[in-house]
Amino acid sequence: MCSPAFLLFMVTVADLALLVLVTFSAPFIQAFYFLRTNIDGGIKFGLFGFCQELAGTCTGKELGYQFQPQLVDRLTTVLVLYPVAAGLSLLGAVTLIPLMLYPRDGGFLFVLFAFMSTFAFLAAAGAFAATMYLFTVAMHRLHEEGFSASYGPSIWIALAATALSLMIALNAGCGTCLGGRFGRQPRHIPYTY
Repeated sequence: MCSPAFLLFMVTVADLALLVLVTFSAPFIQAFYFLRTNIDGGIKFGLFGFCQELAGTCTGKELGYQFQPQLVDRLTTVLVLYPVAAGLSLLGAVTLIPLMLYPRDGGFLFVLFAFMSTFAFLAAAGAFAATMYLFTVAMHRLHEEGFSASYGPSIWIALAATALSLMIALNAGCGTCLGGRFGRQPRHIPYTY
């Protein structure tokens, strides 16, 4: 039988992979971007900058990049919460490794993982809310100016990562996946009649 900690470890690693893909969107990996517009032959906006498709050039990789007047530049720095959520998911996955090996000795690690996963969800949810506001406002401003704009795959990857983070945080917080029995007798103690 598979350990509950192993299943949660696999889901946490999947969440980590999604958050890493969002973190390394354009200009690192140009296939992943939040918003694409047809200005100047096509521009793809990512986490740390944007790339011009026609020229084949990208901005420097930095937080808080500007694209005036379409992007609210202060909100591009809030996107740093995606790497923070990825780091917290990584720490949560590392916390689960001893729980997979020694499931009965991890009382403190259960609580630590619950906090890590909750903070990872809060960071991912905050980043996703800022992302949706930032790029929805930019899309409407571009449409008002007569340009086309559409969401990219990073928006949907971020949504999936946020939903997965929520499921992990709820599961860890309730203790259901980690063997929490809500006051009932533990499974490893034999029943005597």
